[in-house]
Amino acid sequence: MKKLTLGLVFCFLSVGAVFAQQNYLITKNSAGAVRLGMTVAQARQALQGFKLSRTSDGDGQALIAVKKNGKTVMNLFAGEEDSQAKINEKAKIEFIEVWDTKYQTANGIRPKMTVKNAERILGRVERVFMSEIESREFVLFKKKPQGLLFRADVNSTGKYSSAGIYPPGKRSGTRYAPIAYIVSVQISAYWSGLYN
Repeated sequence: MKKLTLGLVFCFLSVGAVFAQQNYLITKNSAGAVRLGMTVAQARQALQGFKLSRTSDGDGQALIAVKKNGKTVMNLFAGEEDSQAKINEKAKIEFIEVWDTKYQTANGIRPKMTVKNAERILGRVERVFMSEIESREFVLFKKKPQGLLFRADVNSTGKYSSAGIYPPGKRSGTRYAPIAYIVSVQISAYWSGLYN
């Protein structure tokens, strides 16, 4: 009887661990319980215990912040244009940006991971580049997970002012600062086309 009880406890713990991992899994079209193509109302229902609220980025784009205990876990974009408007519950999610370190891909890539450690999993860095308007930095590895893009950064203090080490006058290169890290993982069907 004791062996049976221990076996059942182990089984329940294993199922719980798998369920917990699925809740924080990043895939080509999802982050935990949120999937591309869901309506905001469906995402709200799937994210019990999280608070969804209007936010925007530096461009003024209308985003939805997903928060837990006051901390932003991810941002969603659902095609909305007015960052001052009430959230449209019928709008469909087109983009997810994950900030929380609990979320990771099946092979272990997650926010706050160093680019160097990510290289061990995804192969060498092929390109680091900076966006034109916001000067956001992104890194592309040899293995390019479909639907995912990795935003990079460095701590503001220190020797390096950017994640990438760029040739003079350029915003793209193949070298990165040794302290560069993945600040967020972005999920969008659009990123699949970036790699072609």
